[in-house]
Amino acid sequence: MEIDLFPAGELETVFRVLRTALKPAGPLEPSKKKFLETYSRIAGRSWQPATGPFPIRPEEVKVEGAHRRKRLLQLASIAALFSNPVRPDSVGFVKDLARSLDAFDPVIPVLEALVDGRRLKARLLTARRGLRVLLKEVYGAEGVAGVARFVAALAFQARVNKAKLWKYKRLGLLPEGTLGREYWKHLTELGFGFPGEPAGIPDSLAYHDVGHVLTGYETNPSGEIQQGCFQGGNRRQDGFFFIQFALLQFHQGIQLTPIAKPEVGNFDPVNVLWAIHRGASCTVDITHQMEPLAADAARLGTGAREVWAPAQARATVRRGLRPSKATQVFASRSSETVSPRRPSISEWPEARPVAGGLIYD
Repeated sequence: MEIDLFPAGELETVFRVLRTALKPAGPLEPSKKKFLETYSRIAGRSWQPATGPFPIRPEEVKVEGAHRRKRLLQLASIAALFSNPVRPDSVGFVKDLARSLDAFDPVIPVLEALVDGRRLKARLLTARRGLRVLLKEVYGAEGVAGVARFVAALAFQARVNKAKLWKYKRLGLLPEGTLGREYWKHLTELGFGFPGEPAGIPDSLAYHDVGHVLTGYETNPSGEIQQGCFQGGNRRQDGFFFIQFALLQFHQGIQLTPIAKPEVGNFDPVNVLWAIHRGASCTVDITHQMEPLAADAARLGTGAREVWAPAQARATVRRGLRPSKATQVFASRSSETVSPRRPSISEWPEARPVAGGLIYD
């Protein structure tokens, strides 16, 4: 899900939309100004808070193309979710914006439910969206049996993918410094089950912790919200769901997963927006495209090299992956050192299409 797709002529409108979604009336708090400042740097636009941006009415918003209109609506929804609790006037603006743009995203009923205090409805709507996304791809990869395994693992912590267990365990025999070894260490140190173990993560979701190893995001609430947003940015099909999930679970206090308690107050706009952009700047969708990784592994590091955000992230991003499937991963001996700091504004990339020609939804 790329977020720097708007041409220069539309950026003023985009910033006015985000400003209005954050707070339709009245001066912005410093944290909301930081949201706009961060996005301005991602979009390659100078930040001039003294001269706006000013609020905008939904009917004034003019953006070309269905894809850009949908993405603007999703960005406005992220801005509306920044406030906790969500502001009724912000949600009202997002709803009116959707009508004006003739666009829709399933997050809108979730925003409405949050405003109405119907947190269970927000949870169920989000879970339904997630299951549609995940079950569809599990079915495509493993058929009906795969769907049954996936549901059993999530609902009952059943032991699934047993035939693949030792492929994962043997990753611990790889040399230090390989992604496979780091992935094995990551799960072992945290006490997480491998695919094939009781209560282990299903093989079809192994990419989540692979992402933790690649990005260096921790498994605390701050790290999980960044990892979810990186994953959403990186994903080419309905990436927004992962961002919605992370913001609700770790910022709005809506429990969506049984393995982590709900949290509030973890939406740091710098961390969240840069994580989305960092994921989108990678030229490979690691949730779908394991085969392309094997064919051209070096491409995976693009997002980390060009857009480095989290100060707490590890200093290396592993490269040279050789997976044809998630269980055959990770025998690279190579790595690339990346300075764990935020770049100065002169080092930020210009706004540009990303993903190496791959198509976002």
